[in-house]
Amino acid sequence: MLDWLRGIPGVLIERFGGAWAPVNPQEPELDFQNRVIGLSPEDAGELDAIFAFYREAGVRPWFELPPAPDFERLSRPLAAAGALPIGFHTVLYGEPARFEEDPRVREVGPGEAELFAGVLLRGHGVPDEVPRSHIARWAEGPTSRLFVAEVDGVAAAAGVLVLGEVANLANASTLPAFRGIGLQSALIRARIAAAAAAGADLVCSGASWDSQSQRNLERAGLRIAYTKTTWRVQP
Repeated sequence: MLDWLRGIPGVLIERFGGAWAPVNPQEPELDFQNRVIGLSPEDAGELDAIFAFYREAGVRPWFELPPAPDFERLSRPLAAAGALPIGFHTVLYGEPARFEEDPRVREVGPGEAELFAGVLLRGHGVPDEVPRSHIARWAEGPTSRLFVAEVDGVAAAAGVLVLGEVANLANASTLPAFRGIGLQSALIRARIAAAAAAGADLVCSGASWDSQSQRNLERAGLRIAYTKTTWRVQP
């Protein structure tokens, strides 16, 4: 995540204890560019500095908090500073497995990074005029594998796999006109199979709590590790 954020124009990243705080004043409503990650109760003493960092940038930050002992050491000062829990995010994991190939899914080839980025962003509802370079650069990463699912030759869904001992199904989306026909499930299986072929020990992913995406991941054999809370400073 940090490697990806560092390649996005306008994003500044500061470290506070064990937490990382990216900020992009040009895009104050993009959560992933203005979301504190890695924050634990041990970093509670850093919160004043984190709040000051975002106030100076004119951004209301998000906080992504996994369950932890002494959670109130974070929740109390967050609430006192005007932050509220606004959602839940499920983290899932499982052992890699091999699935039968789905002819609708293929890996993105050389020169197709822009195609991939366009599908992924449009599937997330991002307007076409938003630059795609920060998505397309995933193709440059030595551990990144990009996949699309096609319907009648049209790229209709996209998904990312980041390889490692723990492989990450990092991001995926489907164009609205092609939802409900199993493309995300096909992309999940293809990426898990690619992780297995690459020798990964585990695969992990994340999804909004109790969402269709979570159910798709569970049907592919992944199980819940924990659920994070998402907080945001209110106006």
